[in-house]
Amino acid sequence: MSDLRPSGDDRTDEALLRAVAQGDTAALAAFYDRHAGWLLARLSRRCPDAETVREVVQDTFVTVWRSAAAHR
Repeated sequence: MSDLRPSGDDRTDEALLRAVAQGDTAALAAFYDRHAGWLLARLSRRCPDAETVREVVQDTFVTVWRSAAAHR
C-alpha cells in the first residue's frame, strides 16, 4: 500500500483501514481523500462516461467501508 499521506492524516493506509474496520468515518474520509483522485484518473482513461466512473469510485469506497474488517 501507499505510504504517501497527502490527505493531512499522518496514519499509514494500513492504520486507516484498521480504523475503518472499527467504524471510523474520519479514517474512511482520509483514505478516500488519499486515493480517490488517483482512482478517478485511472478509470477515466478507460471509460469515457464520467457518471459511470463516479459510480465505480463511490462503489469502491462503499466496499472498503463494508469489508475493511474482513482483510488483514
